[in-house]
Amino acid sequence: MGGRQLSSVVGRAFFGREAELAAVVGVVERVPAAGLVVVVVSGEPGIGKSSLLAETCRRLRDRGCAVAAAESDDVSRRIPYAAVATALRSVAGSGDVRAAVEALDLTTAPDATWFGRSCELVARVLTGLAAERPAALVLDDLDQVDDDSLAMLAVVLRRVTAAPLVLIAAARTHHRNPGVEELLDRLERHADVVRVRLEPLSGGDVARIVETVLGTPVDDGLAHEVHVRADGNPFFAVEIARSLRELDLVAVDGDRARLTVSPSAIRLTRREAVLRRVAPLDRDTRAVARAVSIFRRVRLDQIGLLARVASLPEEAVVDAFDGLLRAHIVVRDEDRGYRFSHALVGEALYQEIGPAQRRHLHSLISARLLDDRARGLAVDEMELAWHLAESAPPGDLRAVRVMAQAAAANRTTAPETAAALCARALELLPVAAPERAGLLASQCRALAHASRPGAAIGPGLAALEELPPGPERSRCAVVVLSSMFLVGRFAEALRLADAELGAGAEAPAALHAQRALLLVFTGRHAEALAEVGRIEAMPVTSAAEGVVVFDRLAVITSMLFRHDRTVDYANRALASADGQAVLELQALAVGASTGALAGLVHDASWRLRRAEELRERAGGHAFRGELEMARVALDWFGGEWDTCLERVGRAAAELESRQELMMLDGLRAIELEVRTWRGELDVAARLAALEVPGSPNMSRLHALAMAGYLAARGDVEGARRVLVEAVDDDGMTAYSCVLLGRLIELDFSHGRVAEARRTAQRLRVVAAERVAPWTRTTVRRVIGLVEQDAAVLREAVDEARVGGLVFEQARAQLALGLVDRGAVADLLDAYAVFQRVGAHGLRRQAGGRLRELGAKVPRARGRAAGVLTAAEENVARLVQQGMRNRDIAAALHYSPRTIEVYLSRIYAKLRVSSRLELARVLDGRA
Repeated sequence: MGGRQLSSVVGRAFFGREAELAAVVGVVERVPAAGLVVVVVSGEPGIGKSSLLAETCRRLRDRGCAVAAAESDDVSRRIPYAAVATALRSVAGSGDVRAAVEALDLTTAPDATWFGRSCELVARVLTGLAAERPAALVLDDLDQVDDDSLAMLAVVLRRVTAAPLVLIAAARTHHRNPGVEELLDRLERHADVVRVRLEPLSGGDVARIVETVLGTPVDDGLAHEVHVRADGNPFFAVEIARSLRELDLVAVDGDRARLTVSPSAIRLTRREAVLRRVAPLDRDTRAVARAVSIFRRVRLDQIGLLARVASLPEEAVVDAFDGLLRAHIVVRDEDRGYRFSHALVGEALYQEIGPAQRRHLHSLISARLLDDRARGLAVDEMELAWHLAESAPPGDLRAVRVMAQAAAANRTTAPETAAALCARALELLPVAAPERAGLLASQCRALAHASRPGAAIGPGLAALEELPPGPERSRCAVVVLSSMFLVGRFAEALRLADAELGAGAEAPAALHAQRALLLVFTGRHAEALAEVGRIEAMPVTSAAEGVVVFDRLAVITSMLFRHDRTVDYANRALASADGQAVLELQALAVGASTGALAGLVHDASWRLRRAEELRERAGGHAFRGELEMARVALDWFGGEWDTCLERVGRAAAELESRQELMMLDGLRAIELEVRTWRGELDVAARLAALEVPGSPNMSRLHALAMAGYLAARGDVEGARRVLVEAVDDDGMTAYSCVLLGRLIELDFSHGRVAEARRTAQRLRVVAAERVAPWTRTTVRRVIGLVEQDAAVLREAVDEARVGGLVFEQARAQLALGLVDRGAVADLLDAYAVFQRVGAHGLRRQAGGRLRELGAKVPRARGRAAGVLTAAEENVARLVQQGMRNRDIAAALHYSPRTIEVYLSRIYAKLRVSSRLELARVLDGRA
């Protein structure tokens, strides 16, 4: 906001930030090729962040770029989704814009799909803005953006990473908003984040500012004194120069202004210079300015309340308020009322009041709002809750009730705000207050809605210590157990479930189903299976509970390889939804993700199609993570690897923002597997270095991919160790058959035929009752390879074909071609698949076998002219020169993650699988 005040003094001049402006505007040139790029401008208050953003917006609009802009302060920070709504209102009001703004108006009670629909609408607006040319989303004072807007932006921006969009944001250097860093961390994994820090201006630039304020050239002594006192800060330079003029401490000597006193005689600090803005005002006007600092933003219909806070007659307040406007201390803030021209002015006045008086004034405002509400007048509940939070003394139960009501009203739509209100209300409550348990439970549910399961556990456990038996306790227990499950605290969650079920009260079927799932995740497979039948027979009290129960049973049986029962339970979950759209979507999404991760391609595919149709009709964001997981797994099995990797990038941020850590681990395991098969070992190394997943199913999927990576690196013993440790004695662990299959192939390919045969015998026993196509294909492929049995290998090819496992079919065809000299057609099919997906090691193996058999090897598709973009060409040439990713990132001002993405695209386009191959291709083009 410093830019607005500075521009009012110095007109359209823009001093000292030309290099930073060029850097920010230059980033926009990247977005057509790179997609979403983020620019973060940081610096101390008054350093010129807002001025830089304002000038950037002006230049982008002059170029015809669409710009959606918003600025935030500590008032709008308390309004859910205020920043997103303000940004949308700043662009032309198309139908999509109006629909999105209306969706963010929480005055009506939204349904369960509200957040998803809102995200879709906002994403549609941003995509539309960038449809014809690069567009910008500009957020001033990012550290003051409300937490719910930050959460929404984490989802929305990840969906539009392919659009030519630049996010330009300004934030104070030492802010205390962890949500900002969380947002930037998530974006940095999938977009280039450029950081621009504004340093103090030079003495020459400050001199130009002083000359503009005073309207005349200045001598070196005056310029130096302002520069030192302002510490190169342009906002304070303006204020200090103005104060020196108003105090008659400067005079024009010849054609230059100079100080009329010794610098040591001047008692003027930066804060005093700001307060001097209001010092010349009369007593009443200054009192009104202090009162405005309590509101931070006021409307004209609040003049009466402002008069009460300022302890002045309303007529005097009207005159004083107009005086503040004439002095440019208060300015019009579009349709949101009036605010200070610079946040630093409001902060200085607010701090001048003193904590006791501030609390008293907040109390006056809240008392008036409470009185208005009691008289039936419309009152902003969030504004009332904020003033009560700032003024209510400990034990004020009326304030607690207001904050609890505001939290309950916003729990599903603005969960971050709701959780913060619960936290403040809990601070006011006595330790033994009976309302405490309900507030803790409400805070737990709000945090869970906010996709913060780790934070939800603490208040949830505290609530369970006080809640009596009953539906509210059961609901809280299920939320706590689900949160513990998501963060991997399986053993602790199981102990809690045992305690809840052992308390004597009748527990719902959903709680029993959650416990059974925890049994699987803690290795108690037989007990879990024994529980399944009992839970299946339990009564369910609602359609929602039926969906939850059968979803859990589907996941349990999938992990224990009872896939015929998995499909049955998924169907029963869908039937339990009883035609309710949200519940149907839940059943379909969970069933699709469960089936896809198990390799049940056809079953998962139809559920995914139906879920997408339903979601398209009903709208909404619900279960997007499950649907994305299903898409990624199906693309993996279906050989659509380019699409698979693109989806991984999009879905990972979504899952991480919701803290669905198990599915996030699954995505990373699939990406590691694909990168390894493609020979992209530099990218795979980053994934392999991540922490091993804590959940048993994803840890085994990760082990499968990790063993492949280690083998590709030449660490055969390390690969064997990973595989052996991943399979338990009874073979009941998730993915045990494919793990044993990889161990057999690893041993067989390295001459350990006897070990491979022994493991194959074990695999026959483990896989005897398993019906999934992926398992059956794996078993037949590895046994046929070890036994050199072409008939069994043909069965593997047929199993994969019928199951829709494109890549697994190609692997079986390659194995068949190695055993059967007559399988040339199968080898050609496999060669084509390996070439298409980029599995060049397997492609070369198939090609070598074709040559051995005297068959013609298809020509690998060459690079089409101009296939690399200019940015990709730059990256490729630096790789050719032997530079490492982090050095390339530094040279091109990209993030290392962006370089990895570029390399992935380059490898795919040039049909290479390593840096060495890339260098050779480029050498040949030189």
